[in-house]
Amino acid sequence: MSKIKITANGRERPADDSQTVAEFIESLGINPRRCVVEHNSNAMRYEEFAKVALSEGDVLEVMQIVAGG
Repeated sequence: MSKIKITANGRERPADDSQTVAEFIESLGINPRRCVVEHNSNAMRYEEFAKVALSEGDVLEVMQIVAGG
């Protein structure tokens, strides 16, 4: 598997070629069910996370949902 470079939350990061958005989020130690994601300036639905593969130069914004008061 080859490595690609993506930008996640404003920082350049390596990812595996064809790694899905869900797999990348999990590699950060984040539960994909507890976040919202913007991929190349487009909001994603959770159901898409495991279907969309990352490509060189992609830009992700990953925001964790935190409950509390």
